[in-house]
Amino acid sequence: MKLLDNFSKTEQQHGNFVTTLVLILVCFALWGFTNDIAGVMVGAFSRIFVLDMTQGSMINVASFMGYLVLAIPAAIFTQRYTYKRGVILSLSIYAAGILLLLPAMGWGAFHGFLLAYFVMTCGSAALETCCHPLVYRMGDIKKGIFRLNLAQAFNALGACIGMLVAITAINKNLSKTSAEARMEMPKTQFEILKNSDLHIIIQPYLYVAAVIFLLIVLIWSTKFYVHQKENQRGIPNDAFKRLLHIRNYREGLVAEFFYIGAQICVFTYILVYGKHIFMTEGMMELDAESLVSRYSMGAIILYAAMRFICTWLLTFIAPGRLLSVMAIIGTAAVMGSIIFTDRNGLYCLIVVIGCLSMMFPTIYGMALRGVGDDVKYASAGLTMTVFAGAVFPPLQAAIIEWGKDLLGLPAINISFIVPLVCLMVVVYYGHTGYVRHHITHDYES
Repeated sequence: MKLLDNFSKTEQQHGNFVTTLVLILVCFALWGFTNDIAGVMVGAFSRIFVLDMTQGSMINVASFMGYLVLAIPAAIFTQRYTYKRGVILSLSIYAAGILLLLPAMGWGAFHGFLLAYFVMTCGSAALETCCHPLVYRMGDIKKGIFRLNLAQAFNALGACIGMLVAITAINKNLSKTSAEARMEMPKTQFEILKNSDLHIIIQPYLYVAAVIFLLIVLIWSTKFYVHQKENQRGIPNDAFKRLLHIRNYREGLVAEFFYIGAQICVFTYILVYGKHIFMTEGMMELDAESLVSRYSMGAIILYAAMRFICTWLLTFIAPGRLLSVMAIIGTAAVMGSIIFTDRNGLYCLIVVIGCLSMMFPTIYGMALRGVGDDVKYASAGLTMTVFAGAVFPPLQAAIIEWGKDLLGLPAINISFIVPLVCLMVVVYYGHTGYVRHHITHDYES
């Protein structure tokens, strides 16, 4: 019950408060599942459709394009029709994207899956736009960053489940036939193998769709708790003009954009990095893939654990200070992944993933300071920054595809200069955010 003290003290006795909180935490876990499993799908789709690294990264582009497209419309809808209706609409779009996987499999073309992932991500983007400000305002604003970190801990649990499903229910059951061998198959045999693998991929998503439909029914029948009366007025253009005059918010947008770039790059290419190291040691390709998947699972578990640990640390360490410390450690670890060409580099990337854990909700909460009743539109802007997941991975993929050594370092190592630069931006925002909130108290200039 002490955790609930960080939410609302006036409505804890009302069942709808606890019910609303639980339902929203399930939503956090849902998009954690989808977003994390998408990175693993890059390798799977690349092998199934015989794609190169850059083509395979289009899964990331489709998976994060929705954040650019639907965040603002979701904020406008939520501002007009309440959080509850916004969440229901978001979940409906999410489920529609999953169901599109069925005709995509029947079509058998990679572009069909890109469309399905795009629609899925539109739902995820709308869901984040609704849920983040709701949790942020479910109590004292001073505890908003703590609440976001706690809710995001359940997002990390969803990510763990996504990685576990990817390893045990998808990668383990997919055909081990290499892309090269698939290219040499007769067309009929290739299509049979492709359809079999695609069926394995979409099966877990159908279970997620069932959970979403159940969640929609539960939310529809629940009287949603909101700590403060919702402001259903406001013109979007005026709101964004006000927001962009707030320096803290502007810099928060930039920091969140670069943080997302770092996270998606590390989560996507740790598999390629580890596979390269293990094959350099003399392992066969399939054995290397299997081993690096286990390392990745350990990294995701660390990621989830660090969410809870950092949420606890925030009870006595200022958010900006903890953010800058984690970003500095993460930056140093990325440098290690560039310099080391053995397993030490892989261990460094695992450390980076642990450091990344608390950054998204902390930057999000810091950027919302001082936005007032424009919180829904502010949330939309911050949610749009997830589009960075479609920008930075192709840049890193291009460096990997370049394939040339530099100063004796393989291209895969050099490619991690992309998340290195991203984390340097986060270091800056953590420090300036701490100074702004605890020393100068100046958000505007």
